[in-house]
Amino acid sequence: MNKSRVEAFTDAVLAIILTIMVLEIKIPESTHLSAILEELPYILSYAVGWLFIGVAWYNHHYMFSKTKVVSRKVFWVNNFWMFSTSFLPVATAWIGKDINARGPQIFYTIVYVIWSIAYGLLTYVIISENEKSGHIEIANDIRSMAIYKVLTNWKLSLVEIVLVVLILIYMPALLLLLVTLQIIFVGARFNADSDKLF
Repeated sequence: MNKSRVEAFTDAVLAIILTIMVLEIKIPESTHLSAILEELPYILSYAVGWLFIGVAWYNHHYMFSKTKVVSRKVFWVNNFWMFSTSFLPVATAWIGKDINARGPQIFYTIVYVIWSIAYGLLTYVIISENEKSGHIEIANDIRSMAIYKVLTNWKLSLVEIVLVVLILIYMPALLLLLVTLQIIFVGARFNADSDKLF
């Protein structure tokens, strides 16, 4: 399968998702600057979503730049990952209505969990397909990505589940903070060669 076509399709879908997210910011009726404060919860969740997609795209770009194999399996798992990502605008908009409400935060958590499974599976399939084709070094480079190590570490996943449940019970608004910290301290830890691919 043509790798550049899959990358272009992915880039287009992610660009549309980001566009949908920004369109959810409502223009205040008033012309006073303070009127935008009503949109602050959504702007905050939008910023987290933007960071989320930006970091995911960078890691995705790294994997696809390295890989030598884009099979049908990689294509369909990539579609599953994009499908899970496409729910982020809905989750973001719902949180923006009431950042302290449990329902939207639980839905955001569900989207985040499905997204994590899809991203971990995509990474695993790319690693597997490269290993089958004899590209062991590439598979090892992708396997060494911080985001993949965390997504496949059951001990960390268990700790995260406990934290998320406690947050959802006692302070739902902290969920966005937890997601932001994960994005910054895990997802944004890129492999050393990520800026030297081209």
